[in-house]
Amino acid sequence: MKGCVELDKLAPSGARGKATSKDVAKMAGVAQSTVSYYLNGSRPVSKAARARIDAAIKALGYHPNSSARTLRTQRTNLITLIERLSYEYDGSDVTPYLAAIVEEAYDLGYDVILNTTEADPDSLRRMDGRNICDGFILMDIKDGDERVPVAADIGLPTVVFGDPGEDYGLDLVYFDYGAAGKVITDYLACRKHHHVLFLDNNPEKNAANRSSRRLFDTLHEECAKADMDFRVVPFERERPQEVLDAVSGCLDDRLALIALQPRPTREIMDVLERMHVVPGRDLS
Repeated sequence: MKGCVELDKLAPSGARGKATSKDVAKMAGVAQSTVSYYLNGSRPVSKAARARIDAAIKALGYHPNSSARTLRTQRTNLITLIERLSYEYDGSDVTPYLAAIVEEAYDLGYDVILNTTEADPDSLRRMDGRNICDGFILMDIKDGDERVPVAADIGLPTVVFGDPGEDYGLDLVYFDYGAAGKVITDYLACRKHHHVLFLDNNPEKNAANRSSRRLFDTLHEECAKADMDFRVVPFERERPQEVLDAVSGCLDDRLALIALQPRPTREIMDVLERMHVVPGRDLS
């Protein structure tokens, strides 16, 4: 019976059997206030006490109450990442970025909420009003994106993944698509190509994207300098005839194809296979 009593003393005392900070304090041999100071970072705690608290947290599987922590510190340790994903949209090109962001945030003590709807400025205001996150990462950025000035006005730390044209004092992260276009044309010019076709799987979206337009403009300019014919050809898997005609018309004269994303690249390869065209032999 004595063993049962000892086990009862170690049993979590919180609701539904969850460990509480009181349980952590008892196991670590410190005051409950010391546990709170350590978790909140509000006062210094000795190295030895921190080690015992960490060991107790791990042993008990303790997780601080997020609502109570938010009330005390006004921090949620959550970041909202906004990227539109849908059945029609190919998200395979953004998956590596999402995975890297989530992993890095976790290493820094944050979790990431993924908002996959087509968030508008009002949704940012609602999230801020509910105090559900400490900051935003905005993706799927368009020219003059209306979310950017709203995020700047809200004042939470925000990173904009893309080029909206005006940063409103926020941090912008995006690729130098102009430099990418120069690298591509240099590569193709060195291999004596005469024709370059950009197969655009999403003309409407890319036309509204400053970075995509910068890529197209650079490809136009650099191909002209290298005496290579450059064209943008809409590509739809269900209606590939325009691409078939464009490829057939240039196939015997040093043709190169460019695609922007993984899924259309695979679909283009399927179309070429039906034409008995072999990339690397018949075209680049």
